[in-house]
Amino acid sequence: MSRKDIKYRGTQCINCETPLDVSEKYCHACGQLNSTKKLTIKDFIEEFFANFYAYDSRLRNTFITLFTHPGIAAREFSEGKRHHHANPFRLFLSISIILFIVMDIGTRFNNNSSKEKPETELTKNDSTKTDYNKIYDTGVIEVDKKTGKEFHRDSIYKANEFNNPENLGHLTLRITTFRNYNLKNPQENPEVALKKLGYENNKINRYIYEKSQNLKSNDVLREVGDYILGKLPFLIFLSIPFIAIIFWIAFYDKKFNYTDHLVFSYSFYSFMFICLIIFEIISFFSEDFSLFLVGTSFFILFPIYLYKSLRNFYQNSRWKTIFKFLLLNILFIPISLLAVFVLMAVSIILF
Repeated sequence: MSRKDIKYRGTQCINCETPLDVSEKYCHACGQLNSTKKLTIKDFIEEFFANFYAYDSRLRNTFITLFTHPGIAAREFSEGKRHHHANPFRLFLSISIILFIVMDIGTRFNNNSSKEKPETELTKNDSTKTDYNKIYDTGVIEVDKKTGKEFHRDSIYKANEFNNPENLGHLTLRITTFRNYNLKNPQENPEVALKKLGYENNKINRYIYEKSQNLKSNDVLREVGDYILGKLPFLIFLSIPFIAIIFWIAFYDKKFNYTDHLVFSYSFYSFMFICLIIFEIISFFSEDFSLFLVGTSFFILFPIYLYKSLRNFYQNSRWKTIFKFLLLNILFIPISLLAVFVLMAVSIILF
């Protein structure tokens, strides 16, 4: 006999104790099944698969709508079709976690696949005649235009060897110099190392010296870039409530409140993150093709998808949507620059 049969229905909800009529299959207060029948293994299994299928069907409906009808899933959810689609915030949170995991696996996979030349310990010469320009590979970072001197990332340079220590190339060389020197002299503290290398013993140089020890290679720009790229989903996750404000400004309408714009934002970025997960998985087999897909998507696919989503969700005319789409891009520029600046600052501090 099924637990839903009328013979098992009570006059009070077991969960919240709300008075019920025997004609009520579910509690009108909390939604629990009105049944006094003892739970059996069969009932437990049936309930599990019923709930799983209910969630799975919402997820399936949302995924299909996201890819076939941009903006419709968000609109229907805002209009009240809550049991037809997955909750946008929960969906976005789940997809974000999956993206973090896949990107981390991808980073480890690429690091293991790329066979770098083993770093050879610097030749230990007499302390008064240290060869600070020992070269281990052909990884030239910069060439001095005046002298023609080549600067290599696997070498050690004193501070007085740089004409312009503040440019990006020399800043990178300073980091690799500190790392190479530390590999050769791991027992020396930053103060001693900076003194021997001729660098000023200040907070910035001590900070760079300490952080250089965390690097896994001398390819500084790639390593820092990968680290920042890995934090990009987290930045977007934190910035979506602010992005929703931009949609609220550009598409101001009394029919839509802030939550509606938030639902739209989560739905749009869920689609974007699903695509990034797919591209990241493709990178396991072909990194070049994956990068091509990412570039194409950001310049073509995502803008077109955003336009269609805006058109379907806000239901404005074609030209009005185009105008507001352009307005969104103008508003996004300062927000994006600020976000990139904050991300880079935080990433460098936490690196």
